[in-house]
Amino acid sequence: MQETTSGYTYTQDFIPRKTLEIDLEHTAIFITDPQNDFISEGGAAWGLVGEQVVADKVVEHQVQLREAAKAAGIPVFYSPHTYTEMDYANWTSLNGIDTMMFAIDMFHEGTWGHEFHPDMVPDDNTIVMNPHKGLSNFWTGDAALQLRQYGVQTIIMAGMSANLCVESHLRDAVENGFDVIVIADATAGAGAHSKKAALINYEFIAHEITTTDDIIMRLHEAAN
Repeated sequence: MQETTSGYTYTQDFIPRKTLEIDLEHTAIFITDPQNDFISEGGAAWGLVGEQVVADKVVEHQVQLREAAKAAGIPVFYSPHTYTEMDYANWTSLNGIDTMMFAIDMFHEGTWGHEFHPDMVPDDNTIVMNPHKGLSNFWTGDAALQLRQYGVQTIIMAGMSANLCVESHLRDAVENGFDVIVIADATAGAGAHSKKAALINYEFIAHEITTTDDIIMRLHEAAN
């Protein structure tokens, strides 16, 4: 295993290391599912993800990313997850994760769990995209359109959950021609192996993996 100057340790020695240049005119923070059901104690998925969320200080790191973005003058995009009452009543083709989420009433529009974490409530620097219902906003939301309208080329990605929505957004962002930096300590997954599996895939797919501290330092340097 090899550690980069960012503090992230690659698990696969043969993967090339890259450090992207931060161009503030074309860079944004992108956070998936910063909602109570994932990152608040008492949320529907807390029993599955809570231990990792706490251990990796995911909420604290996401808050720091938002603050750093505002200080650097770059936008923050949210990709929230939503299911309506009609979705719950009428969806018939549920895969594994859909079945789990529907069973625990996750992201049900109008519930506390569907709301944003109190520390992650959108501010005047936050663009809340249309909600996604599958694992990626690029398919069931307006991510590509919004990012292009704001002139974004480089996405600094964080959020929940590591091996599902974050990885799906990462894959689709790359397929749509965006450069993606994944923040390894600002995401978490369900179960002991999910985040490890996600990080292995990030190493192949992302343009770069780094940490909250490193990207904040680089944003500060780019802005000054």
